[in-house]
Formats: sequence, C-alpha cells, structure tokens
Amino acid sequence: MGRTMGRTMIWTVGAVLCLATVFPPRMAGQSNQALGPTDSDLYCAGYFSRSPINTGMVILGSEDGGSKNEYADHDIIYLSRGQGATPGTQFMVVRPIHDPNPRESYPGQKKMILGLGTLYAEIARIQIRVANEGSLTAEVTHACEPAVGGDLVVPLTSRSAPAYRYPKVVDRFAPSSGKPTGSVVAAKELSQAIGEGNIVYLNLGSTQGAQVGSYLRVFRTQSQLSYDPLESAMREYPTTGMGGERAGRKLTPADVAKLPRNVLGSVMLIAVQEGSSTGIVTFSREEFVVGDMVEME
Repeated sequence: MGRTMGRTMIWTVGAVLCLATVFPPRMAGQSNQALGPTDSDLYCAGYFSRSPINTGMVILGSEDGGSKNEYADHDIIYLSRGQGATPGTQFMVVRPIHDPNPRESYPGQKKMILGLGTLYAEIARIQIRVANEGSLTAEVTHACEPAVGGDLVVPLTSRSAPAYRYPKVVDRFAPSSGKPTGSVVAAKELSQAIGEGNIVYLNLGSTQGAQVGSYLRVFRTQSQLSYDPLESAMREYPTTGMGGERAGRKLTPADVAKLPRNVLGSVMLIAVQEGSSTGIVTFSREEFVVGDMVEME
C-alpha cells in the first residue's frame, strides 16, 4: 500500500512538472488573452482611406441565386471581372461605412473624420476559383461578417504584427513623451465606449512616424472632461452648504489647465496609412471613449 501511494505521488509530481514546462506560469500582468493580435484582429479591423476604392470588382451574387443575399464561409459567389484576377488569387471584400448619427461625440469629430477620408469595414477574404469570360467565381474563405451584393473587392495585402509586450500595464502618471499626439477619431462598428481588445482608428500615420507594432498611450486631459455632460454638470455643484459654510471650490479654466492628465491605456498599431492608422487596445485602466487623445511612446 505504501509503495503504491509513493509511486502515485511520484507520478503526480512528475506530471505537474511536465505541465509547468509545457504551460509556464503567466508573467505578471499577463492575462488569458492571446499573446498577440489574432488573424481576425488583423484582417477584420477596417481602415481609413483618402483615395476612393474603385477596382471595378464587386459582388454580383451567388450560386444560390436570389434565395440567399448574405454570404459567409465557404459560400460560392460571383464577381464582376477585374484586373489581375486569376484562379488562386486572394482578395478582400470591403464596404464603406458612414455614421448616420448627426451628433458629434466630441467637438470637431465630423471634420476630423472627413480629413481622414472614408472608413472601410473589412468584410471577408475570398479566393478566385474560376475566371469566366465576363465574371469571376470565388469562394469565401473567411468572413468577418456576412458579405452582400454590391460590396467592393480589393487585392488582399498580407499582414502581421508583433506579439504583445508584457506586462501590458502603463504608468498612469507617465509624463508626456514629447512625440506626436493625435486622437481616437473613431472605433470599429462606430462604438463610443472602448476597452481592451477593441479596434480604434487614429489620426496618426506614417507621416508622423507611426509603424505597425508602434505603441501609443491613451490619455485624457482635464479640459476634455468638460465635453462630458455628466462631468460638466458635476463641476457646477454648489460651493456653499445649507448654513452658508463653504462646501467646495469651483475650478477656473486656469486651474483646469494646470491639472495633470489621466493615462487610460495603450494601443498597438496593426495597420498604418499615410495620415491614419488602425490599432488594437492592449490595455485599458478604465473605459475610454472616442475623442480621447493618444501620443506615440
């Protein structure tokens, strides 16, 4: 009995040591997230383009005819004929995105977005199967969301990004880096609230020295808090109590200008254009919003 128990304990300890070797303990600050951007992060992120897309290739329909108007993985679709489309060539399906909300999330948002061009959602990757005389037959190899007739088709560009750095946390009291600053202009799916793992679009690009893999700090100044209706209302609290005693002090614009910024998180760039970039939030200390600022580290 004792020998059996001893052998069992030895086997158990050995198994634990083997598992520890194969699955090492996570580093401080490391979560259960992937060690880097996933394939979907890279190819479903979307981007801004100042040049309108006009390749002459669009989705015409599918082998199912009119019985199906949304196309997902492994569906066979038909495209209008374009240049360089030979069997085996891969393409990306994209769609221009326009925000129907006339109200700005922050002052100057509409003008800032207009300066970046058109936001294109990346819908699906496809591969040409047959080049017909007047059209193309393709298979959807990976759909980020359902593709539909009329969606645009552009050449697929191979993408990669480095692994996330660890620990992910950023210094909440980090001073300014002195490098180019910009804004979180918009977020994927036109989201307003942003957290870890979300895709964001920034007005910093290759012209400002941005590169794939670059990290940026997300921060908010005290002046920006005045854009928030709740924060603005809270700053109008009474400064005298029921008995006339002092119950606080209202901040003047000069006071606000002296207050330190709040570092909220970090973003790693996964795609860079001339005047804009697409990034993924790698860490967020708290929820932030479109309009918050970024600076290159």
